[in-house]
Amino acid sequence: MPEIKLPFQNPIITTYPQQTNVIAITSMHEAFWPWFHSNFIQLKCSRKPRALDLLIYPDNLQRVCPLLDYQVLNRGSLNQWFPNMIGFIMKCIDDQYYFHATVNSYYIPPAEAYYHKVHRFHEILIFGYDAEAKVLFGADFFHLGKYECKAIPFHEFEDAYYSVDVHNNGNVDTVHFVSTDLNNHLSQIEIIKYNDRSHFHAKQPYELDLGNMIDLLDDYLQASNTSQKFSVFENAADGIYGMQVYGMLLNHLEGVVSGEIEQCDVRSFQILLEHKRCMVLRVQYLIEKGIYNDGKQLLEHLKNIEFMAIKMRNYALKFAFFKNDAQLQQILSELSQLVPLEKETLQQFMEELRAIQHDANQRAALC
Repeated sequence: MPEIKLPFQNPIITTYPQQTNVIAITSMHEAFWPWFHSNFIQLKCSRKPRALDLLIYPDNLQRVCPLLDYQVLNRGSLNQWFPNMIGFIMKCIDDQYYFHATVNSYYIPPAEAYYHKVHRFHEILIFGYDAEAKVLFGADFFHLGKYECKAIPFHEFEDAYYSVDVHNNGNVDTVHFVSTDLNNHLSQIEIIKYNDRSHFHAKQPYELDLGNMIDLLDDYLQASNTSQKFSVFENAADGIYGMQVYGMLLNHLEGVVSGEIEQCDVRSFQILLEHKRCMVLRVQYLIEKGIYNDGKQLLEHLKNIEFMAIKMRNYALKFAFFKNDAQLQQILSELSQLVPLEKETLQQFMEELRAIQHDANQRAALC
């Protein structure tokens, strides 16, 4: 049988595994965009300048995405029920399910920094296989933080999968960002299938939600804890939200300048860039759909903000290699310009969306 690969597209967000994998699975479908643009507006980070963990809220998307059928399997039970893990994965792929699990990068050849060097747990998405070549096709941040698709030999993947149980010793190395503590990773097995009428949700296509877009913009501008709105599912997540994350970024940069913090968190600046890029795509989408006909000038402001974020990300990358404090000063300079411009631009965007929604509600009332 020739190789079998499920649909997969390079995602527009490539920072954390869960978000990246969900977008890679769903973003080639038109039904993805109303859901995406109605959400992915809020930012969240930790209260620790040394470890910001900045992300576009929410994370763990596979659990809430209305475009996915999502199943969780207990790792221990699955190992007993299906001793042949490769056979189980192939059956999942045959049934259109993506396989998502934590493995040990020590046995994953494309993970060059760890392969046969360091035991390190990390999530991987399997989206295909070639039975003749005896390889699985997986996606992960294999090399230098770049999200890639690579072939992994069956026997290497088996070692990577089963060795997680052997090396699960609770160790966390915060300096080298290496963990062999399964509690810090995906501890179960997830199988995921695209379905724009998911049986977990309304069983109907997700429609663009201007009201939610407005609420999230307001949360972002007011630095409100968006997770409090979902406390029926779990307790609100502590952290810094919305535009207050910039204060934490400043604290982080000051710590790097003073030497108190060893490494500049390049990933956070990549997330900032992706956040600004998402806002540009959102306004372009609304203009293309005829919803936001007066948005061209605001779109130019957002593109300018995105360009500032590109420069900050690039300065952070240069600092990571050359350790020149001048790069940090350039980030601080760009940040001081970006924050007030973004606040003014998004405030205008939110007010104009409210006017659009008000007009739509009035037209609906007359029908």
